Amino acid sequence: MTKAKKKILVFDFDNVICDSTDECMVSSWNAWQKWKSKPGFRRTVSEFSAEEAAKFRHLRPRVRGAGEYYLLHRSFSENIEIKDQGDYNRLETSWDKHFTKYKVLFFEARNRLRKENLDAWIDLHHVFDDVIDTIRYYNHQNRFYIATLKDEESVRLILNKQGLLINGDRILDQGKITSKLQALDYIRDQLECQKDDLIFIDDNVTHLIEPQLSEYPVYLATWGSTVPEYLKIADQKKIPQLNQCGSLINLF
Repeated sequence: MTKAKKKILVFDFDNVICDSTDECMVSSWNAWQKWKSKPGFRRTVSEFSAEEAAKFRHLRPRVRGAGEYYLLHRSFSENIEIKDQGDYNRLETSWDKHFTKYKVLFFEARNRLRKENLDAWIDLHHVFDDVIDTIRYYNHQNRFYIATLKDEESVRLILNKQGLLINGDRILDQGKITSKLQALDYIRDQLECQKDDLIFIDDNVTHLIEPQLSEYPVYLATWGSTVPEYLKIADQKKIPQLNQCGSLINLF
């Protein structure tokens, strides 16, 4: 393999490039209503109580894919408290058989929102401006990828509104990958580069552990909503933290 002259940045999307908590709250609530065969379809954050929004925001950073919103809403419905990652993992093991079917309902709800009012749907996402500037810098140099368990169409629509066009082969979404390690291995094979030529940045420390064990350089993004427990895990595993994205332009 040839040594890349400059580092390639690989970003997660949710909570790294933009805060999509509001959109995920709306879409996942609608999916849960349909799962339980209940009426109702929400379109705005204003339709949620302060308590509903706070409970969702508290647990949202632990979610690693659309199917796992089933876990959140079932725990809310059954008044099950999730205190830490251990609690979350135990529920995931018990309930993961439902995730695939629930994910279908989640994307149906998302697509309905998008079709009814695209601008309103995009406005449910709040991009981090300094991250967008960083992406412009690295994307212009063909040194940027996205590895996400979100769907590619959503990523494109959100970034297009920011005037950002990312080549199709540089967005690895939930239809192409099942893990962030798989994404990194794919990119390395495509570029014929070394592992340390890639820099992977994610806000969920559980996504960083496997790539780190495989000797990829990884960083925990903390400029969005970060679970305090993840900061402790990052310290224990010696995963460096990035507090603001603007510094990345000069860092790599």
